[in-house]
Amino acid sequence: MTRKISLIAALVISGMAISQKIKITELHISNGTGFGGQMNGSIDDFKILAPNSSILAMDFSQYNPNGFPTYQTPGMNISSNYSLQLGLQCAKMPKVTYRVGITHVSNAGVLSAHGTYFQSFPYDTLTSSQTGEQTFIDSSNTKHYNMNHSNQQIRLDGAMIFRMFPEKRWSLHTGLGASIGMSYQSNTDISFWETSSMSSGNYYGDYYGHQNVERESYKNKNSIGASLYIPFGIDFGIGKKREFWMPFHLYVETRPSLNINSINGIGTTFSPGMSSAAGLRIKI
Repeated sequence: MTRKISLIAALVISGMAISQKIKITELHISNGTGFGGQMNGSIDDFKILAPNSSILAMDFSQYNPNGFPTYQTPGMNISSNYSLQLGLQCAKMPKVTYRVGITHVSNAGVLSAHGTYFQSFPYDTLTSSQTGEQTFIDSSNTKHYNMNHSNQQIRLDGAMIFRMFPEKRWSLHTGLGASIGMSYQSNTDISFWETSSMSSGNYYGDYYGHQNVERESYKNKNSIGASLYIPFGIDFGIGKKREFWMPFHLYVETRPSLNINSINGIGTTFSPGMSSAAGLRIKI
């Protein structure tokens, strides 16, 4: 499907260039980060992604699925992106710049699930030889599981850009953009571990640390990712007097977006997100 999309995009751009005299006027290099697009998965979802997992053969029926904070907020996929794009202009629409190119996206958590099971029970009783006061020592054990599906994607990325005050050193721009592509690396990581400690009242003493740590990693089939976004940016021209620096511009953008992610065997989700990017724009 991605090959068909690439062919169609190439034909559209070629046709526009021939019929409307499109010329290359800019080169864009940018990178950024984003949030959004994560699916809160279930153990059943991960059994599809990791059917041979020994960890998933355990009984998690008594675990609290919201009891342990992971490295990222539930419902938020932390991503990074790198782009190389050309700026095109059409003779019939001189005030519009078309950005067309390739974007690489790294999704740290497209699908995730986690949970805990806590147990506490009396361990010992200490009695003071002077006062006879008793201190009760409790032992606690907590079991954790964490599951995460991530991928790397290559996307075709295009946007229509409208600039305000383009003749000034500082300018603003906005527009409408879209990207679509295929992942080339999809992984599922599953981990399970236990922690133990002893306590007396509100005081926690000896901490035994992690026990029975287990980790598994699986490769999955590739899937499609896409987004629709609205760029809002500020552009700064580096050169004001020296001719050498005048083609170089620095810019930053924020991009509210609608993210589309599919996972083979699980399904497709639509979710809002927000990303930002910093880039270099070179006029040709």
